[in-house]
Amino acid sequence: MNHTFKGTPDSRQSDDAAIPTSRFRPRYRALTDDEKALHDALKDKASELEALIEKVKAGRYRALALTSLEESIMWTVKELTS
Repeated sequence: MNHTFKGTPDSRQSDDAAIPTSRFRPRYRALTDDEKALHDALKDKASELEALIEKVKAGRYRALALTSLEESIMWTVKELTS
């Protein structure tokens, strides 16, 4: 399998810009270099915030905060790749 960020689409990516929208998206459109950079920046900032949150004592609220962070990045990346 090719690495998706090396510029070579694997079987999950398509160069077709008119991929039909699907809730479960079995195939993704290839990202531009700017979109790849934005994707990486989002994940890097999320990792920074995760490290800060983990400095708070363990408990239910910290767990909820981490879950919310994961969810927000998931939705943002889903929008970016749509």
